[in-house]
This record gives sequence, C-alpha cells and structure tokens, in this order.
Amino acid sequence: MLCAMAVGTGLVLFAGTRRDAAPAVPAPEQRPPEEPWLAPEAAAQVIGAGGLPGPLFSDLMLGGPPPSPEVRARIQAFARANHVDIHLDVADRGLAAIRFDVTFGGCCGYEGADVLAMRLGRPRTQECCGCEKGWADDWTTASEDGSVHMSARVRVNHVSVRWEREATLPDLLDSAEALLDRDAATVAKQAGDRWIRIEPHRYLLEFPYQFVGGYLSFSGSERLEDRYDLGMQVTVDQGRISEVTFVLHPVDDPDALHALLRSRWGGPRVGEDGWTWRTPDRIVVADTNRITIQKR
Repeated sequence: MLCAMAVGTGLVLFAGTRRDAAPAVPAPEQRPPEEPWLAPEAAAQVIGAGGLPGPLFSDLMLGGPPPSPEVRARIQAFARANHVDIHLDVADRGLAAIRFDVTFGGCCGYEGADVLAMRLGRPRTQECCGCEKGWADDWTTASEDGSVHMSARVRVNHVSVRWEREATLPDLLDSAEALLDRDAATVAKQAGDRWIRIEPHRYLLEFPYQFVGGYLSFSGSERLEDRYDLGMQVTVDQGRISEVTFVLHPVDDPDALHALLRSRWGGPRVGEDGWTWRTPDRIVVADTNRITIQKR
C-alpha cells in the first residue's frame, strides 16, 4: 500500500514538473524605428519652381563665391534634421554644384521617390508607338534663362539631384576636345558618378548642357546608348579616349553655329556626311547637329 502511494506521489510530482516547464512565449521582435520621410514642407525648401534650387539655397549662386561657414552650417543642420544628404561642391574658388540625395525607407519608399521626382519635372517615356508610357529614371532640365542646369536620377526609393551653372557651347567644345586621347581611368575618377558605363568601351559622360533640347525631343528611350540628351558619348580604345560624340539642340541661327565651328577648326570639307575637318591629330565631323571628334 505504501509502495503504491509512493509511486502515485512520484507520478504526481513528475506531472507537476512537466506542467511547470512549459515553453516561455518569446518576446515580440523589436524593430528599429524607420526614419521619417522628407516632409512636403522640407521638400519645398530644397526644390523650387521648375525644379530649380529652393529657398534653402537662397544665399548661394552657382558659379559664384564659395558658401560661407555660416551658410554651410545652416544647410547641414537642415540636412541632418530631415535625413538627407546635401553637398556643396567648390572648384576654382567658386560654387560649382549643389548636390542633393534622399532615400525613402520602409516598404513603400518608391512612392515617396516618385512624388519627389514629379516635383522635379520627371518626364514620361514611351519606348514604341502604342506602348504604355512610363517614367524616365534619368533626365535634365534648365532654367528659362539658361543659367542653371539640373540633372536628376531615380533608383527605386533613392533620388539624386545635381544643380550646376549651365555651360556654353564654347565650354562644351573645349571640354570635348580636351577629352581626346586622355587616360579613361583618370577621367572616370575625376568625373565620379557622371561617368556611366553603357557597354564595353563605351561610356556616357554627363555634362551641364542642354544637348537636344530635352528628354522627349530625342528618342524617349531609357536605354543609355540612346540618351544623347544627358551628355557626351565617349569611346575608349586601349584605355584611352578615342572618340567623343554629342548632339546639339536645334539652333535659331545656324549661320552663327557654322561661324563658331569655322573659327575653331577652319574651313571644312563639305560632303554627303556633313562637314569634315582633318588636323594632324583628329577628325571632326558635323552632321546637322551631331558632332563627332575622333583621334587619328
């Protein structure tokens, strides 16, 4: 009888132990809080009418003197408070560019990027006749007076903007000629994110000039090999730049353009392919508004 009671007591104790050892409920996962999106009021401070620099940059002038320490501090305080990146590029003792970057977090950050891109004048694209239109991921605009050039880029939930002083046509020609026969790796390092690989031995070099008068006026294609509105197309041979091609927007005074080209390279040979200049180290071909400079 005592033996039976002992066994029974052992079973009761064992059962009680099993009940007390039930698995604990895991604590809920603590996710880090998401950074707030750029508020519309803050976006209006960064981006003004027509995609130009907004009131935040009212003390700055592209191509003008470098920003003062006080202005830099004010702009960086705004950037920290609104979780964005703002860089003021200074070159040759002047303000060369204003750069702005923002990433919209969370599950639907692409929506915030799309809304901000619309504020920047993001154009529509259509790959073919009858195809559904989409949105351009890379585009440029310029102020009405031609003084400010804007380059914008959208990558899913990230938006990048660069404002610069608009270059003149002589500036463009000088820069294109200076590229010829240069070491491509050196140019790429200096250009940074302006140097974009299109295909082996071919690159797009973004440049602050309104080449073909805007995105839709050329092809409406998002393929970089078709994007002559963004910059110069550069060909590399054995590590050195062998060819530079760009397409100018239609000019109001073709005679003035021809006079500018003649003043630079002299009298051309006129043929079916357009105007051709040959010098000891290069060949220049101008076919309507397309200009190609080749190394000989």
